[in-house]
Amino acid sequence: MSKSFSSIEEAFAWYLENIYKSLPADEKKGELVIAWRNFTHKQGISQKKMISILKRFGFDVNISVTYKK
Repeated sequence: MSKSFSSIEEAFAWYLENIYKSLPADEKKGELVIAWRNFTHKQGISQKKMISILKRFGFDVNISVTYKK
């Protein structure tokens, strides 16, 4: 299955809804639960942290910035 996202935040929200929720309880601790809490409650999580977690779960993250004059 291939799915594309328009932002890191959109991909992370999808990850939380579709992958994180289905993880066994013993995996939902430490860094992952802190990231879930920070993102869900809008307490702030860096894109670097989100990218690190997404890559760990099989996401291929490429950032593209385009300037069109």
